[in-house]
Amino acid sequence: MQPKSANVKLQGAVSDLEYQLLLSRSEVDRLKLELQQAQVQANAADLRASNAEKALLEFQELSKKKALEHGEEIRSLLEKIKKEAAERKKAVSKAFKTELQSIKAAIYAAKDTTRLRDNAYMRRCEALQRSLRTSESALKMWRQRAEMAESLLLKGRLSHEEDEEAIYIVNGGRIDLLTDDDSQKLKLLSDVWSIAQEKLKEGDMLIEHRIPEQTKLEPGTGTGREIVFQGFNGESWRRQWYQELALKAADLSQCGMTAVWFPPPTQSVAPQGYMPSDLYNWNSSYKSVEELKSCIEEMHSQDHLALGDVVLNHRCAHKQSPNGVWNIFGGKLAWGSEAIVCDDPKFQGHGNPSSGDIFHAAPNIDHSQDFVRGDIKEWLNWLRNEIGFDGWQLNFVRGFSGIFVKEYIEASNFAFAIGEYWDSLVYEQGNLCYNQDAHRQWIINWINATGDTSSAFDVTTKGILHSALHNQYWRLIDPQGKLTEVMGCWPSRTVTFLENHDTGSTQNISAIFNPLQAKLDYWPYSIHLTIRSLAIPRGKLTQGYAHILTHPGTPVIFYNHFYEFGIRDVLTELVEARRRAGIHCRSSVKIYHANNEGYVAQVGDTLVMKLMHFDLNPSKENQLGGSWQKFIDKGSDYQVWLRH
Repeated sequence: MQPKSANVKLQGAVSDLEYQLLLSRSEVDRLKLELQQAQVQANAADLRASNAEKALLEFQELSKKKALEHGEEIRSLLEKIKKEAAERKKAVSKAFKTELQSIKAAIYAAKDTTRLRDNAYMRRCEALQRSLRTSESALKMWRQRAEMAESLLLKGRLSHEEDEEAIYIVNGGRIDLLTDDDSQKLKLLSDVWSIAQEKLKEGDMLIEHRIPEQTKLEPGTGTGREIVFQGFNGESWRRQWYQELALKAADLSQCGMTAVWFPPPTQSVAPQGYMPSDLYNWNSSYKSVEELKSCIEEMHSQDHLALGDVVLNHRCAHKQSPNGVWNIFGGKLAWGSEAIVCDDPKFQGHGNPSSGDIFHAAPNIDHSQDFVRGDIKEWLNWLRNEIGFDGWQLNFVRGFSGIFVKEYIEASNFAFAIGEYWDSLVYEQGNLCYNQDAHRQWIINWINATGDTSSAFDVTTKGILHSALHNQYWRLIDPQGKLTEVMGCWPSRTVTFLENHDTGSTQNISAIFNPLQAKLDYWPYSIHLTIRSLAIPRGKLTQGYAHILTHPGTPVIFYNHFYEFGIRDVLTELVEARRRAGIHCRSSVKIYHANNEGYVAQVGDTLVMKLMHFDLNPSKENQLGGSWQKFIDKGSDYQVWLRH
């Protein structure tokens, strides 16, 4: 029984196992079915993903294509806008040029009208002069007749034949009707004398019309009667300067200026313009080249010479050499280190030694090189012909020989040239020495080197006036009785001034960007002070101008003094005195007094001036002779007389 029972149990267990196995197989089949379904879903998802990716790529391609098409449309539209803008600009420019031409034509027509009117006036003057000469002849004849008539009455009756002839001579045959009546003779004699002695009334006065002198322009003197206006100061680069200066052209002409000195407008490392780089780029801190040309045209319309401030001594490089030195130039004049003097240690030039002093802030140009001189002459002619300048203020000419200046001037036919030869006056323990012959000789030597083709700033005058105007007027006369400045030795090549943009402005000195550093080392003041500290005190300015505006040479009036210091009318009055007296660059000077009390001089034949305290009446001075009329009276400061 037991084995059977065990078999039953075993079979039951097997059945259970078979049942469980069946359930497991059923579960496995179900899982296989679910797996197959999952695979089908995964395959479907992969297909959808693939389709989505394909659709995305197609969308991206389509978007890119549309973006490119849109970009092309935008570029095409921009090109169209640019083209239309260029055409409008061209049309506006053409219209402006047309309007400018019409304005010029109107100006020329006005000038022609003025010339014709002047010619008519001249013809009228000539007719009046002929009439005057006829009247003078008639007057002379009447005077002779009066004298003859008076002689007749005094001597009594002549013989009938003599009487008749004399009366005919005296009275043209009309007095014989009155010969029997002495009272009538006396009346006639009185009438004749009243005619003979009649003075011209104010309305009858003939005012002589003088034709302006047709003086040949020479670069060393201009016309010889120039009055230069420095048309900028140290701060002008901060403003629309050319536009502002153009507005002053008519006023400057009315006040007697004949030449305007422009600032250096070449592209420059320093905004003031004295560190030039690309010489053919004239869009500077003073604004555009178009505004510059317009300003020069305005000056020319007022008969001013336009003087450009050019820097020929040095030029700032555009690139570094392989060893890191800034000595490679760019722009149209793409020079290399061979254009730099070899004794300029900082910039390692490979040219010849310098012919002057080294300016240490920028590469010093070697003017002995043929290609350098050729490029500079071409550039200067371009400035004259294309920009419109008539002459130059040549900056820092101590740096190169005047021989090269002569070549530049002769090649470009300037109307007027001024060299800035700034060197040390002689001082002893901080005080100015009386004898400055060496200083003025240095300037004269430079002018000589230019072959007399250039004038030069009379820095000696400026230095001496600093002390002379402080009651040391004895400094103005040398032991030979001449002026102690360059003015006393070579007045026709002397350009006198009191202050300029370097010494009379408000800017601070920059040892890097301003060539004045090299100049100020020689003045007895600290270079750390502002430039204004070197200026002549305001209270002495009018005395200083009274000196240079009444003396020979070519005087310069500084912008600040004329328009900002409140002495415009004073300066205009002095300019008018100079004009009326006919003072020019070669006028003679005879000094009568120069001591602590003041200064007295006769300039030319028609002007006497004094500074300070002398009690002077030229009409009572035997050595002056003639009759003098006081034209300007500023009391103890200065007085000016013109020959009456």
